[in-house]
Amino acid sequence: MDIIYTPVWQNPGNARGPRQFVEDEMWLMEKVEALGFNVCASPEHHFDIDYSACPDNFMPLCYLAAKTTTLKLALGAVILPWNNPLRAVEKLAYLDHLSGGRCMAGFGRGLARMEYEHLGIDMGESRGRFDEAIEMVLNALRTGEIEGDGPFYKQIRTPIHPAPRPELADDFLSVGMSPDSAAVSGKIGGRLLGFVTKPIPDMAPVLNAYTTAFREHHPGRRPHVVTDDFYMIRDSADEALDLAMKYTVNYFHTVVRHYEMDGSHFAEKKGYGSYAKEAEALREAGADAAAEAYVNSQLGIGTPQQILDKLEERIALIDADLSIAGCFFYGGMTRDEALISLTKFGEDVIPQAKEMLRAAALAKAA
Repeated sequence: MDIIYTPVWQNPGNARGPRQFVEDEMWLMEKVEALGFNVCASPEHHFDIDYSACPDNFMPLCYLAAKTTTLKLALGAVILPWNNPLRAVEKLAYLDHLSGGRCMAGFGRGLARMEYEHLGIDMGESRGRFDEAIEMVLNALRTGEIEGDGPFYKQIRTPIHPAPRPELADDFLSVGMSPDSAAVSGKIGGRLLGFVTKPIPDMAPVLNAYTTAFREHHPGRRPHVVTDDFYMIRDSADEALDLAMKYTVNYFHTVVRHYEMDGSHFAEKKGYGSYAKEAEALREAGADAAAEAYVNSQLGIGTPQQILDKLEERIALIDADLSIAGCFFYGGMTRDEALISLTKFGEDVIPQAKEMLRAAALAKAA
């Protein structure tokens, strides 16, 4: 079971210069191994510095590989419809060898209309592109050769050099925020990576779609869920909540804007029906009420003991092995403010959280 650090790569208002923006993120990423994290999982996002800007997540992970010794380096995720499958496999294999076998693959299909438009790709093709590409990529990781003859990717049989380690296809992240995507994550055998947007019981349709598909297609293995939350940790619960209502709410509003979560376009795009329903619900609730509900659903807001108590509740609710991931630097805070939460998490939460997750996995296996 892993404890995962998730850099957000956010610079609201473009307040910091480009170099300072990158240096701040890397400054925090370099600290997580010593604090007890097992994995750093970097996202891929384009064109929107207010929300997230990491156009090539392999690059910071390569840098981090040289600064660490045991930390696993995860793609959280490679958005396959935006990347050539051949190049994705080559870079996964190369990062894995550069890091001494510490790469963890991760895949997603993307949700933001503006990113698809600027990349010149029809968002309505996202499901078809992902399904075609993931089969090519996983096969290539296992065999060392890639080929394809589908409607989107015509690829003659091509060797991958340096050859990938086949185990990369056995343990990887797969983003799933809708029941359809979660079911695909289960079918292909990945760990479901889900960003927490509501209380865990309300995410049951997504979690159940994943575990059902995983058990159907991989009967000899156990499903594995990774929940990704936002963190604001202080010794005072009131201080933590006050800061979260500032910074986490700031982040939430960038999510709504970037993904147009209150828009009507999801209903017009193939494969995004569940998001259309979520958008309708958000419009009905209103942005302020939705932001407060978002804050209240996060595992990582409060004192260290409150976080451990919430983790115990989450373990009981999720019928799968569980890893937890966290975002600590976001919403316009300084990196020093983020470091307070990060350090408290490492010192006061991680040791007990690892034991809780390990004990729960053993109990579920039994």
